[in-house]
Amino acid sequence: MTSEIVRPDRRILHFSHIIETARFGIREFFVFQPPHIVLTTLLPRAVLQCLFFTMLGGVLGGAAGREYAFVGSLAGILPLAGTVGVSDVPAHDKWSATFYRIRTASTMQPFLLYLLRCLPFPVQGFVTVLLSLVIVAPVIGLTGTAVDLVPLLPLYFLMAMSTTAAGMAGAAFAIGRRADVFMGNLLQYLILLAGGVFLPPGRVAWVDAIGIVLPIRHGLAAVRAALAGEPWLRLVATEVAVGLGWLAATWLIVALLARRARRLGHDEYI
Repeated sequence: MTSEIVRPDRRILHFSHIIETARFGIREFFVFQPPHIVLTTLLPRAVLQCLFFTMLGGVLGGAAGREYAFVGSLAGILPLAGTVGVSDVPAHDKWSATFYRIRTASTMQPFLLYLLRCLPFPVQGFVTVLLSLVIVAPVIGLTGTAVDLVPLLPLYFLMAMSTTAAGMAGAAFAIGRRADVFMGNLLQYLILLAGGVFLPPGRVAWVDAIGIVLPIRHGLAAVRAALAGEPWLRLVATEVAVGLGWLAATWLIVALLARRARRLGHDEYI
């Protein structure tokens, strides 16, 4: 009588780890940002920011400026979650001195763990876009523009994901022993400046050069082109490429810092 060694299906086991890690990311999100904080602080802040910059656009540019600023402001609130909020994920590991446990895990690579734990943030960003669209547009008299934007909402979700990808790359530097955690705010301001949110492309050469590699720039240009009845699919493809590029940068940064930490052992303490 022969016996066979039954080996576990690693694909199923790995998939279960992916699901559990994603669930952990959701729980982690609401532990540090409880629902009452989300409802009373994070969401109102984004809506009020959209309202403020839209009204400012109206003051400076009249009706056309108000509409331009509204379309841009809906994208401009995405970095609140995608670059600033997402920086908390590696920061939690840094403050708790737990990254060494993540990098020594044999089941899943640190980059994938990091990615799965960041999934709630593009959802948060997209929800703020929906709320701002519903609340701000009637207040400032742009209901018609809001209706025109409804079919283009998937482009805002794409920008939410590409913004989160860039935020992950910036926040990943927090894994380093002496790295600062200011990258999220820096990326937010660069996106607001060079992403075509308020300043139309083509005005300042060095701003345009930065904006080419930043999220939102091409996605927002696609939204504006679609509203004007112009071709926009190429711009969407470029936004996807920018997001994938930032994801690749995140993988590289995490891999390099994990390798350095493994060699020096400096992430075993704060």
